[in-house]
Amino acid sequence: MYDNVITTCWSIREVNRNLADREQMADYSITYLKKACQDLSRILASGEGFDQAEEIEVVNRAGRITKFTIGEVAEMLTDTKKIIEFNLIDHVDRWARSKKANSG
Repeated sequence: MYDNVITTCWSIREVNRNLADREQMADYSITYLKKACQDLSRILASGEGFDQAEEIEVVNRAGRITKFTIGEVAEMLTDTKKIIEFNLIDHVDRWARSKKANSG
């Protein structure tokens, strides 16, 4: 489960990073990013392999630390503004990597 989350986060970051380099692919890339975030949301919302009440600590643009449950993060992944405001992809990736390291 954590591997799926980590791979999806990596993919989102790679496509996002390369978006500026490939203007002719921008529409495809944006469509891909939306779908990938929806897929990540579904993975987290499924609750398979982890507790929905578990919290992920995030830092917003103002530097304030906030905690959201996995369920809340899954919902926020459908909102582009929330993804950017809370840098959700990096925080979800960090959470999944720490959980994987602790379980193995």
